[in-house]
Amino acid sequence: MPGIDYGGVADLYDLYVTADYDVEFFVAEVRRARGPVLELTSGTGRLSIPLLEAGADLTCVDMSRPMLDVLEHKLAARGLAAEVVCADVCRLALPRRFELTIFPFQTFLELVTEEDQAAALASAFAALNPGGRFICTLHNPAVRRATLDGVLRGGGPVPAEGGTLVVTASERGGRPLVERLQFFELFDARGLLVWKRMQVQEFTLVERDDFERLARAAGFRVARVYGDYRRSEFDPATSPVMIWELVRPG
Repeated sequence: MPGIDYGGVADLYDLYVTADYDVEFFVAEVRRARGPVLELTSGTGRLSIPLLEAGADLTCVDMSRPMLDVLEHKLAARGLAAEVVCADVCRLALPRRFELTIFPFQTFLELVTEEDQAAALASAFAALNPGGRFICTLHNPAVRRATLDGVLRGGGPVPAEGGTLVVTASERGGRPLVERLQFFELFDARGLLVWKRMQVQEFTLVERDDFERLARAAGFRVARVYGDYRRSEFDPATSPVMIWELVRPG
């Protein structure tokens, strides 16, 4: 999985990624599963922690050892337990099977080749029990492309060790590859720049028909496609995301 190398920002990730809009959705799906859950690209546990606190029997997979180190530190600090596996989601070989596998936060799109996308879907299929479900979230290309204009954008500054962190990014492309330049800048109390990091990141936009073709080729049955985390019906023109619920027949 070539993807994005988050190891270089593992120490910063929890400072600037604080999204929780999908937590309630996935907690409900985990409770519905009533069995072991596999989280692909778990990172530092943005979603893992609330799922474990909700009682999930969770296995966390990510390719970035530094990100998983942060996750394991957080688990120990909270007295939580999960199986943590450093592995490529395109080439999983796990000894147990799951009732639910999730691929949240649109990170599937960091697999920029169809070969890797197909391999990840095959891995997700193989990890499920018959009748198990796979939930995979994608951007809606028609909506996401509107933001790919090369303009530098960022959120508000956040407190960090040694000063204030400012994170900005510009994105362009989207047919299908998107290139993102992301900048991380730390300023001291006087407003002077202490250090700066830059990452070149890539992800792709996958059309609905293409993803469905790949999912069916992997053996999945499509159960439903939501357009947001309130479970609204997907609208190709306006829905911000595609939330796919796939089933391994059996």
